[in-house]
Amino acid sequence: MIAVMLPAFIAAAGVGIDYGIWQREANRLQLAADAAAMGAGRLLAAQTASATQFQAAAMAEANAVSGRSWVGTLDQTPTITVAANWSTVSVTLTSQADSYFTQLVGVSAPTLRASATAGLAVQNTACVLALSTTASPAIAVNNMGSITATGCGIFSDSSSSQAIYLNSGSLVAGSIGAVGIVAKSNSGSNTMTPAPTDDAPAEANPLANISAPSAGACSYNNASFTAWQATPYAFTQSANVFCGNTTIGGNSTTDTFAPGIYYVVNGSLTFNNAVITQASGVSFVLTGTSPGAFNWTNYSSSPTTITAPTTGPAAGIAIWQACPSSGSAPASTMNGGSTLALGGAFYAPCGALDINNDAHLSAASGNTMGVVVSTLQVVGSGAISANATSYAGASAGQLSLVQ
Repeated sequence: MIAVMLPAFIAAAGVGIDYGIWQREANRLQLAADAAAMGAGRLLAAQTASATQFQAAAMAEANAVSGRSWVGTLDQTPTITVAANWSTVSVTLTSQADSYFTQLVGVSAPTLRASATAGLAVQNTACVLALSTTASPAIAVNNMGSITATGCGIFSDSSSSQAIYLNSGSLVAGSIGAVGIVAKSNSGSNTMTPAPTDDAPAEANPLANISAPSAGACSYNNASFTAWQATPYAFTQSANVFCGNTTIGGNSTTDTFAPGIYYVVNGSLTFNNAVITQASGVSFVLTGTSPGAFNWTNYSSSPTTITAPTTGPAAGIAIWQACPSSGSAPASTMNGGSTLALGGAFYAPCGALDINNDAHLSAASGNTMGVVVSTLQVVGSGAISANATSYAGASAGQLSLVQ
């Protein structure tokens, strides 16, 4: 009987050994997939890699981890899936398990699969960010003012005891936080959702790694485009440099802006009751040794829409107040009860933004919008409605496995 049963015992032992080998190879394949995802993930930041490059980067790491062994016969053409916004890459590896004994009893070795996803963690969670480290408050919301940040946060880098101060207003966001203290008055009309986080790590300027583009020769000097006209002021890139204080709008003028960058050098840009019917792919850059302020005064019930370029030196920035050669920049203002809808960022790293008198700054339809300024004040029923944005040109976040 022992002689008769011995082959069966040996076969069973052999099958058990092979199953153990398959489990080991499956575990090793998962480690290889994790490494492959991280290897491919290093290509995410540039947003230019091809499928072939992703595959090569993934397999270089997978083979390095596995030594081309201990995972069965590894297929060298992994499946790669890159998220549409280049935030994650998923890698699936396939391997034919080894078989030593099971083939003797007619059992086929399985095909093993393992998947992993790597992604760039967003360094800046705030789409409304005050950069001043000392201002008190750096973000002030008073007298029925409101800031709403959809899918992102509101944050102050100030370490003061009133880094953010709320008084008869509303803060609603994915997160609210400050290096210092988020404070509020005893007003019964305060709304703050969610509960804020104090003593938080500072958030870096997401646009710190880019410099304001340089303007060419002056096209206009201290110009005012306010006279009534039967045809619109049609601004083009052939004359796009405004030197000194510049005023646009008023007296029923209608204005259009061809795509591109419009520079205001050493002066303020004031839109006063402007009717802008075209400003797609446009960035207004206030620059020079002493950049002026962006001033918006409008009483129209219809929103004005400005969307930033998607490529070039001002990609993703609709309004850009550069830093002066020394000191701080003058405060930009919005008032007058109208809505300015931006596709892109309002960026004033050395200046304040004051929104009051029922003026609204919001995201243009189908676009994202963020505010990055030194300090921010929203009062008198003024409002900001920002939403999640990765800030074009921002530094890449830390790469990590997310699945």
